[in-house]
Amino acid sequence: MSKRYPPEPIVPNRIRRATVLALAGSPLAVATRAHAADNWQAYTFWGSPTVAAARGFRKIVTDMEEMSGGELKIKFNLGGTLSINAANIASSISDDVIQLADDSFYAGAIPVAALATLPFLTNSVDEVNKVMTVVRPIAERDYGKRGIVVLGYYIYPPQVFWFRGNITSLEQVKGRKLRVSTAEQGDFLKRIGATPVQVTSAEVPAALERGIVDGVLTASAGGILAWKDLLKSSYQLGVNYHVSYIIANAERFQKLPADMQAKLRALVNRNCNELSAELQRDDGELRQKFAADGMTMTAATDKDRAAAAVLAKETADAWAKSRGQEAVDSLAKARALLGR
Repeated sequence: MSKRYPPEPIVPNRIRRATVLALAGSPLAVATRAHAADNWQAYTFWGSPTVAAARGFRKIVTDMEEMSGGELKIKFNLGGTLSINAANIASSISDDVIQLADDSFYAGAIPVAALATLPFLTNSVDEVNKVMTVVRPIAERDYGKRGIVVLGYYIYPPQVFWFRGNITSLEQVKGRKLRVSTAEQGDFLKRIGATPVQVTSAEVPAALERGIVDGVLTASAGGILAWKDLLKSSYQLGVNYHVSYIIANAERFQKLPADMQAKLRALVNRNCNELSAELQRDDGELRQKFAADGMTMTAATDKDRAAAAVLAKETADAWAKSRGQEAVDSLAKARALLGR
C-alpha cells in the first residue's frame, strides 16, 4: 500500500512573487549568478611568461577578475599549455573552449583586419591608430559573426629582421628562410627573394636551433627577449607594426551585467594603451641592451628603405585585390588618412 502525503498548500501568486523577489537579493541568489558566469579560461599564444605582452595580458586577466567582484574566476594559460594552435585561438573562443584570449594570428578569421599590419603602410603608433579607425569596425563585425566580442587591441613596436648569422643589408636577406607572423610579411619577403616560414611563437626556439629558419621578423619587445641567445645580428629595417586583439566569447561576456561589461571594456582599453606604450619604451631600451651584450645591430640604409617601400606597395595592392572590394576601399581610406 503506497504512502499518502498531505496535499501541497496552495500559495497565492502574490506571496510567490514576493518570495521570488526576496530570494533574488539573497546571498544564495548572488552566489548562483556568480557561479553561472564563473570559471573562464584565458589563453595567450606566448609561451614565455617573461615576454612583455604575456605579462601585460596576465595583468588584464587579473584586473578583470578583480573588477568583476566575484562574478568571474579566470585561469591564465601560456601558449603551449593547452592544445590550441595560435591560428585556432578565434575558433576556440567561438566554441567556448576558452573564453578570453590574446589573438595575433587572426588573418584567417578576419582577413581585412590584416590591413593595419601591412608592410610599410604605417610609420608610427599614431599612424596605426589612425588606420585602426578603419579596421576596428570591420574586425568587430567579423569577430561578431563568429560569436566573439573585441574588448581592445594593443600595438607592438616595428618588426625588424633578426638572424642566427651576421646580416647587414637587405641584399643579404635574399635566399634566407625567415619566420613570419603574417601572410603579408611572407608576400613581402618573397618579393625581396627570401623564403617565409610560418611557425608559432612557442615553436620559434626549436626552429632556430634546428635551422628550420635562419631568422625571424619581430619586434625587440616581442619574442626576441626569449630568443636572443639564439641570434647574432639584427638588420633594423622596420617592416610593419603588429596589432593584437583581446577577445572574449560573446555569449559568456553578454551574460555579465551591462554596467560590468562597460567597466571591463574600459579596463581592457586602458590596459591595452598602457601595454602599447610600455612595448614602445622597451623596444629602444632592449635594442641598446642587445648591442651592449654583443649582438650586431645595423641601421637600415635609406636606399634599402626606398627599395623595400616600393615592394611593400606592390604587396599591399595585391593583398587588397585578392580580398575583394571592401579591402580595396579600406586600403584607399587608410592611405587617405595617412596622406599617402
